[in-house]
Amino acid sequence: MAMLKGPIELCYFSGTGNTALASRAVASALQASGAEVRLRPIEDTDPTSLTNFGTLGVACPAAAFTTYPLVWRFVRNLPPGSGRGAFLLVTMGGFTMGLVGPMRRLVARKGYLPLGARRLIMPGNFLLKSRNEAAENSRTARALGRATEFGNALVEGRSSWIRVPGWPDLVAAVIGNDRPFASMRKKLVLTADKARCTRCGLCVSRCPVSNIHMAADGPKFADRCELCMRCQSICPVNAILMGGKSYAQYRTKADGDPSAFRQR
Repeated sequence: MAMLKGPIELCYFSGTGNTALASRAVASALQASGAEVRLRPIEDTDPTSLTNFGTLGVACPAAAFTTYPLVWRFVRNLPPGSGRGAFLLVTMGGFTMGLVGPMRRLVARKGYLPLGARRLIMPGNFLLKSRNEAAENSRTARALGRATEFGNALVEGRSSWIRVPGWPDLVAAVIGNDRPFASMRKKLVLTADKARCTRCGLCVSRCPVSNIHMAADGPKFADRCELCMRCQSICPVNAILMGGKSYAQYRTKADGDPSAFRQR
């Protein structure tokens, strides 16, 4: 029975806060057992800076049936595992195929011992026409309960990380990269509503891939966007347009402040 070894470095990426909340719930459960847990945002973490002992956790949202390219780049650039344990936490609005199994395959090939994986259904954030906050709160509460249970299962050595070879690996090989996001960027061009925008700069400082810069007439968007929805979700005046349209904002208060993601 594989068990956790400390310290635990839980590296997470969160676009609009779901994964940040879930990561904190898992971390709290692990800390309650006496484990040392370090929460590290993926976009601000050099994979080579991780310790060569203890346990690695990766937490990310599902996106385009897999996850964001920046997450895949991070995992592919991890140092050799040398037998370290690793676990995966996935937040999702509906369905993913090319992520859990292919990620297990990748970390195992890098020398990590897969300890467990858990998918959590959480509120969606992509192109929302409207919101039902009561339903969102209920779904989030259930997910955080399952996140806590996952942390406990990891501590007790009763978690599992199953891989079904074949089709999921093919999905990850084809779309576990920037290609689907490049296609979506062409259809969902990001712009700012100049009449609403206050030039506050939040979108610039919080973009995880440094895709936005501030010009005299407002934010300008390059061609590196991974459509994580963070800029749209934290804009104080909902000025970010996608494909020329305005959508309802979804964001969680991960640190008591919807804009409390670490600045770049």
